[in-house]
Order: sequence, then C-alpha cells, then structure tokens
Amino acid sequence: MVKSDTPSIEALLYEAQKRGILPITSECTASCAFCSNKYNPPSCEVLNIGRRSLEEIKETLPWLQAAPGPIVIGESVTRINEGEPLCHPDFLEVVRLVRETYPGRAIKVTTNGMLLTPEVVSYLSEAGVTLTVSLNSVSKRDLIMGDRDPEKTLAAIASLKGNVEFDGSIVALPFLTGPLDIRESVRFLKESGATTVRLLLPGFSGRHPLYKAMPKDTWKEVRDMAAELAARVKIPVLADPPELNDLDARVEYVLPNSPAAKAGIRAGDLIVKVSGKDVFSRKDAFQRAYERENPVVTVFREGLIEYRLPKKRASSPGFIMYEDLDARDYLNWERVSGVAKGRDVLVLTSKPAKKLLEAALRRRGLEARTVAVRSYFFGGNIGVAGLLTVRDFLAAYRRAARKSGEPYLVTLPARAFDPWGRDLEGVHYRVFSQETGVPVILAG
Repeated sequence: MVKSDTPSIEALLYEAQKRGILPITSECTASCAFCSNKYNPPSCEVLNIGRRSLEEIKETLPWLQAAPGPIVIGESVTRINEGEPLCHPDFLEVVRLVRETYPGRAIKVTTNGMLLTPEVVSYLSEAGVTLTVSLNSVSKRDLIMGDRDPEKTLAAIASLKGNVEFDGSIVALPFLTGPLDIRESVRFLKESGATTVRLLLPGFSGRHPLYKAMPKDTWKEVRDMAAELAARVKIPVLADPPELNDLDARVEYVLPNSPAAKAGIRAGDLIVKVSGKDVFSRKDAFQRAYERENPVVTVFREGLIEYRLPKKRASSPGFIMYEDLDARDYLNWERVSGVAKGRDVLVLTSKPAKKLLEAALRRRGLEARTVAVRSYFFGGNIGVAGLLTVRDFLAAYRRAARKSGEPYLVTLPARAFDPWGRDLEGVHYRVFSQETGVPVILAG
C-alpha cells in the first residue's frame, strides 16, 4: 500500500496538545515486562521525541488553549512514545509554566513513581497537580518494572497521602505476579490515599513473548478481581476496558464527600436525565453533569428521583461510571452515514465498540451491519480501534462482502487514524475506497 507523507514531529505535538496532552520526553526509568515498543512491527510509525527543551515547551504552551479539559503531562499518544515525565530535568519548571499560563485549568501527571521526592511531592501539592500513579506491583517490581529500589518508590508513593490527590493504575498480570500481588497492590494504593484504582487488562501483539504466556481466562480473572476488591477496599476499583453490552448510565461508585454523595446519589442508580434532558449514554450523562453548575440529575431507583448536585461548572460530579459512546460523535455519524435513511451501511469497528454501537442503533430504531475487526497488523489479542490499520479493515470488509454483499457505504473508526487520515503504517484511509470501490467515512 502507498503511504502518505509522514507529518513532522512538530505537527504531531500540535495535534496532541490540541487534545490537552503535553508530551515532554520519551525517556523512561522503567523497563516494564508489558511494554510493547520494542515488539512493534517494523512498519509501525512510532516516534521518539527525546527530551524537549524548556524553551520549545514554553513556545508551544498556547497550543493547549484549544483543549477544554485538563492538561495531561505523561499521557501516551499513539504515534509519540511518551516516557516518564519526571525524567525531564526541568519537570518542575514545566509544571510551573503550565500553572502560570493556565491558572484555572486542572493539571494531571502520569508517573511510575520512581522519581518522586519530597521536593517534587511538595511542589505538586502547592501547584494543585493531580497524579495517575502506574504502580503495577508492590512485591514484584523488579520483575515487572525493573525497579532497582522498590522500597524507596513505595515510600515516595505512600507520602502522597494527604498531600497530592492521585489515582492508581495496575497492568494486571496475575500469571506473572500471582493474584495476591494484585490484591496487595490495590490495598497499598488505597492506604496511600488513591481516589480510584484501575486494573488494566493486558494486551499484547503477536510478537510479544507474554502473548503466548497469558492464559485465555486472564481478562475474566481480572474483571472478577476488580469487583471483589472494590467491595473489600471501599474505593472504586475498575477493570479497564470494561465489558459493556448497553448504554445504560448506571453509577458504579460514588466518591465520599463529593457533590453526588452530598446530594444522595448511590452506586447502582440509573441516570436517565441531567437538567431535564434525556441522557444517551454513560459518557453523555457524565459530561452533562460535569459541564453544568448545580445540575439536577434524575435517577431511577425503584422510581424516579431528582437530585441537585452542589458543584461548579466544569468540575467532577463525584459519581464514577465506565466510559462508552460519545453522544455527539454517534449522532454525527448517524447523520453523515445515512443509516437513518435506510442506507446499507457496513460499520467496521473494534470488538469492544461493536456491542455499544449495536445498542445505540437499537435505541434509535435503526439497522446497520456491524463487524468486529481483527488486528492482523499487530496480531495477538490487540483489539482496540486505535491500533487497527487499513489492512485490517480491508480483510474484515472482504469477508463481510463475500457473506452479505457490497454495502452502500463503509464507516471506519476515526481513532484508528491521525489528523491527516493516516493509520499506524502511514496508509491513508482513502486507500480503502481505492481498493474496494466503496465510499468510506470516518466515525467518532
């Protein structure tokens, strides 16, 4: 397949910062067993940014204005290999510049915790920065992360309690660490003050040595463990990605002393309206409550009940739910695809999204052919939309066309492509139409 011209690193950084992500370095202190970078196929376009200069970062800070949400430092960007932000020698100065430039914005930093020091913790506390701590293990850190001084790291993370608000994450590998380590890791995060914990389901390409080592029931084991631990430790413990079959905006957890808790909302409540408007999905319910000041939330709990949440605009409502479909993206797709006009639309999507799209179509009284696309490019158990490629979509299309005939139109998930319409191999999505002769649009 013919590749499009590769965008410059500056262009990729611009697009990342437009979404609120500020990459500052590709250097990392860890050597994680689950890291995928060295097992990528040769044609995979992933770029290292090295260590960005402080002057360059300062010059590009205005690019973050377009993002309405928090500013995130250290978050992974598909085409940019993002490392440990605390590796940057000017990390604290970067935080100072961001806070000075955007005094009212939330700032979040993702870190493995190895470089946390009392000075860093104190500064982050003063700057009002929140963290996502990628703990991953308490007893097998050398095996899982290559941590040479785990006791020091754990002490630093424990020092966050009462000083810096943070969420924890664990790439759950029970077949390597044993289930007990995961349980102890969750308890440690809770005791250190974590607000929530996410157990990340491991995903490996066919080239990764852990793919064959992982038992087939690992995801079920981790999901069951998340539910068990949430009941025990009394904070939200979420399996990510979740296994969702519907769009019901059901509350998973309510954070203590939050607007939702003060109003009376409970775990298990089904949110049906926010400020008098029907909600479309979990994500829609959360966004509506997040965006509004003192929103009125209508829930179903043995009948309809209204609660007014005492909160500011653009702040968390305090209830936790899994993320599903964005209502605006879906309705825009419905409009441009012509599915509402009865056109024969073939939706090529990821396995996790397939059931959600089918639920949306049922809710709207519409029909379309939906196909979960297998990753041939990465192989293994990779299935998320952002890692699918044109070659994967073509293979799925040909099987579907042989089975049910050619459709009027094909839609592909937009997150599989960069802002220039290129997949991870640098192939433009229009190549799909050139190969099939069928019109194609991007969804989401």
